[in-house]
Amino acid sequence: MDEVVEKKFNFNTVAAICFIVLAIILLIFIPSQIDKPLIQLSFGQFNLPPQLFPQIIAGCMLALGSWFFYKSFSLKQSNDLRGLDKEAITNVIVTLVMMAIYVPLMVNLGFVLGSAILIVAMSTYFGNRNYIAAVLIGIFLPMLVFVTFRRLLLVELPPFPIDIYPLTNWSLI
Repeated sequence: MDEVVEKKFNFNTVAAICFIVLAIILLIFIPSQIDKPLIQLSFGQFNLPPQLFPQIIAGCMLALGSWFFYKSFSLKQSNDLRGLDKEAITNVIVTLVMMAIYVPLMVNLGFVLGSAILIVAMSTYFGNRNYIAAVLIGIFLPMLVFVTFRRLLLVELPPFPIDIYPLTNWSLI
């Protein structure tokens, strides 16, 4: 005889419902939240609206969330979150606090300096004792991301505070 699979509402079902709700919210709000571009690129006969790709992603998220919801009833998985020790919970809370502090740092000190402070602080908290490497990586990686986003992708990031008054030729913009 075939074993009857008992369908249960579990953590995966809740996660799937969250994905479905988020996808629906995104599909509703994407058209009103994306501005028309200043320059409209057309590819031959095709004139792709700027909302198209975010809507495709949200649609895929809805489809995958629905599939996940269906599959979640047949998954047998225990909730291991209850078994976490105090150190793991403390690490998550400290990380969340650091990320919350990062936002005003990035806005007020600029992307590079705020990110460098975050990288050095988090790596030190999680056990790094090579401070020179932490500082070098903390400065190099955010500068690489900043230059890549500003120069190649033309995405605005909070500038260095010194770039605000006045903009000079040596700045990274």
